[in-house]
Amino acid sequence: ADFSVVTSDLTVEPVFFGVNEANKLKVDFNYTGKNFERDGVGEVRLNRVVDGDTISVYSGSYQAITIRFLGIDTPESTGAIQAWGKASSAYAKEVLYNAYSILLEAEGEERMDSNGKRWLAWVWYKPTADSEYRLFNLEEVELAYAKYSQKVSSKYHTVMKEANDNAKLTERRVWGEKDPNFNYQKETIETTLLDLWYNHESFQSGTYFYVTVRLVRTIGNNMYLEDAEEQTIELEDGTIISGKGSFYAFYGYSANYYRLYNIGDVFKMRCQLEWDSDYGSQLTGVSKTTTAKPENNVAPEIQVLDANDLGYSLREVKDDQGNLINTMVSDLADYFCKVVTINNLKCESVKVKGTGEDQYYTAVMTNQAGVKFDVYFSNSLITKWNATEVLKVGSVYNITGGIAYYQYANGYYQITVGDAPRYNNGKLNELDSLRVNDIIELK
Repeated sequence: ADFSVVTSDLTVEPVFFGVNEANKLKVDFNYTGKNFERDGVGEVRLNRVVDGDTISVYSGSYQAITIRFLGIDTPESTGAIQAWGKASSAYAKEVLYNAYSILLEAEGEERMDSNGKRWLAWVWYKPTADSEYRLFNLEEVELAYAKYSQKVSSKYHTVMKEANDNAKLTERRVWGEKDPNFNYQKETIETTLLDLWYNHESFQSGTYFYVTVRLVRTIGNNMYLEDAEEQTIELEDGTIISGKGSFYAFYGYSANYYRLYNIGDVFKMRCQLEWDSDYGSQLTGVSKTTTAKPENNVAPEIQVLDANDLGYSLREVKDDQGNLINTMVSDLADYFCKVVTINNLKCESVKVKGTGEDQYYTAVMTNQAGVKFDVYFSNSLITKWNATEVLKVGSVYNITGGIAYYQYANGYYQITVGDAPRYNNGKLNELDSLRVNDIIELK
């Protein structure tokens, strides 16, 4: 597969520091020596911009926390793709990745969202060392990248509502302007994963597709998929490609696909394509999935690799600010979006990361040459288990998992292990028996 990075043609509008409310509004609280998680205010270090209204930051600890912006709602660009979603996300990245300083302000006692997984905050930023802090939530509303959505009692309700009303009058962006990079057609294109992989440039953002797929593994509510049958396509230069396309399908917390399907099931689904996102290329906006027919269930063929045949090579990837850089990248990149078995991985360490229900585990493993490979274990939504009890430091394993891009992993790519086996009244589901062998200890 061609793993080259496609640059976006989104244009990011610069901030004009003229007379507007985002420029006039001032920070009216003391944040010196304060910690956001503890005190409700504090300067933070940006980890990642997720989309137009969500970021990940470090607030005085090694563990990043997710921040949902108070008072605004930008169009979707991750779990689904909506008009202006990519543009609002691009604008947030342009501003916040280049900010000199970022300051967070909570409001009231309700500091987390209804899921208890994201902190809520007003986001202030300094463009330069000499400038004043600007309220980014307000700025996005003024530039019509977001709509205001907050109760009347909110601290900044008056200025936010006024900005929202003024932006609405302009009929720009989210208030009626057509997004030139978004497909507004309601037609759903029937195609294959192989075709989407090689011909993604033929489709505008937001296009919907019907694909017939086979389930290879689940990661929580998300899935590793492949074409149900072998496919053949012809590229524009006349090259013939045959095989099965593979993709990771992201769906967040909404649909329990691990309850709907067994490994090997074939079904049809509607989806969108997010090419070259922060986590690499993936399917999103999954909907209208069909019921699997048991007679079509066939165990996927999993390619087996030896860790000792894998190393690092010089490749082009994105850094943590989305810039293309040439650096040493794991050979796992050649199997991106595929589920593979990698033999002879020695466990060097297992670390517990995250908190509460968001807890997960990362194991660092090596081959005989000492090359490092990260193995990610989610906190299973099916059967709670602890990777620190499953894995033993010093032991060697054969591990089956999907290959995912993650900018903070050793070599930028990692092995993602699926959920623990499902149980029914204490009995192992026979169709899940494949999962039992995803982790095999050799010695």
